[in-house]
Amino acid sequence: MKKFDYILAGGGCAGLSLVYHLLDSSLKDSNILILEPTLGEIPNKTWCYWNTAALPIHPEAARFSWNSFYLQQGKQQHQHRLTKLAYYHLNSHDFYTHVLEKIKNFPNVHFLKEEVSSIHSTGNEVYVETKSSGTYSSSYVFDSRIFVGNETQPILNQVFIGLRIKSNTPVFDPNSMGLMDFDTPGSSGFDFIYTLPFSDQEALIEYTAYTSDAYREEVLLGSLKNFLQQKYGTLAYQITFQESGQIPMTTRVQPTSSGSRHVRIGTAAGWTKPSTGYTFAQIQENCNQLVACLEQGATQNLRFQRKPRFIFYDNILLSIAHHWPKRLPGLFINLFSTSSPDLVFRFLAEKTSFWEEVKLLSRLKFGIFLKGLTRYGTY
Repeated sequence: MKKFDYILAGGGCAGLSLVYHLLDSSLKDSNILILEPTLGEIPNKTWCYWNTAALPIHPEAARFSWNSFYLQQGKQQHQHRLTKLAYYHLNSHDFYTHVLEKIKNFPNVHFLKEEVSSIHSTGNEVYVETKSSGTYSSSYVFDSRIFVGNETQPILNQVFIGLRIKSNTPVFDPNSMGLMDFDTPGSSGFDFIYTLPFSDQEALIEYTAYTSDAYREEVLLGSLKNFLQQKYGTLAYQITFQESGQIPMTTRVQPTSSGSRHVRIGTAAGWTKPSTGYTFAQIQENCNQLVACLEQGATQNLRFQRKPRFIFYDNILLSIAHHWPKRLPGLFINLFSTSSPDLVFRFLAEKTSFWEEVKLLSRLKFGIFLKGLTRYGTY
């Protein structure tokens, strides 16, 4: 049986990010194994985050950012500007290329195209059984695999489809991104359009829905194309990139493991913000903290608990999303219109103090939040 210092069960964003941070630390010479059944396949994904500067893992040649954004409902457009923060975009292909190029310089990092069957711990050893390559042991296993359990209560999902298009004529404002455009006629829930303009002729446009129902990709694609027709008329364009996905939006993630050295990471560990679906920046922060703990020899503090008040805020919003989804556009417009956008984004990233939250929340219209409290639960 071959032994490694660290085994990654999953080589997606969370797994590769952790390896990247390990290779930037005093643990860079550790023997590392990455097990990934889809090795060699790069998924079409987009990750976005806000920060005062681009994160170190974000390749310099692939940085797009915006300081201005808008929310739109009908003909009314609410423009906002960030002062200290910027909103960043990163394409998965640029991310994978950047991280894999770094890993090439470290022969102590090994890849295996393999599926993990089971993981179990005995004392200070963790054993990973694979589907067809036998069993490997390690001092630590970091597990980003997502399992869908049997839920008695429906989970809300953020489902989306996005197209990066290049038009034959200039139609976009590259200086302002569309965070949420609620002009989606015919929707019975909470749907919106998300627009990231890279130039006056090129943009990533996504149709997003919060739903507990199954959505077929062709239905979402039809809705997105209907929006393009409605917004821009007969627009000639070429599609250069297409992505789709589903993000679980729930506070009920309960990471299970076989021991203290079997550590869940990424969405499987609850690192996705339940009320918004953002994950990338939290992955980087938590991976950085994980590596710092490993450098110090810690074995018991490798799971990061969220502050209870943010779980409470998320459950209120998820309660509204489940029961009164049509009230969410007004809620988000109210949120960004009554406080500085920088404060709102820091609140959504769980970086605010309690008193900043009191200041922010006291300015909002309370009606829908009181309704949310009447149906409060763990969503």
